[in-house]
Amino acid sequence: MTARADLELQLGGPVAALDQLSDAETAELLIIFRAARKAETAGLAAVVDRLVGALPWPLRTAAKKIMFGNRLG
Repeated sequence: MTARADLELQLGGPVAALDQLSDAETAELLIIFRAARKAETAGLAAVVDRLVGALPWPLRTAAKKIMFGNRLG
């Protein structure tokens, strides 16, 4: 899979602005996009952990699993 195809997949479909980028620029944008997604997920996981931490201990894991499934790692 090319960087452009992978980026379009990550973005949810074709984006006309990608026509203006070179292959190297598209690959760099894909790297930046993946890093941003990873940082966003890590930040969200930290917030959820603090939120769930307010619950009694036996309920924490179950509540997190029910609300978010495996999306937060």
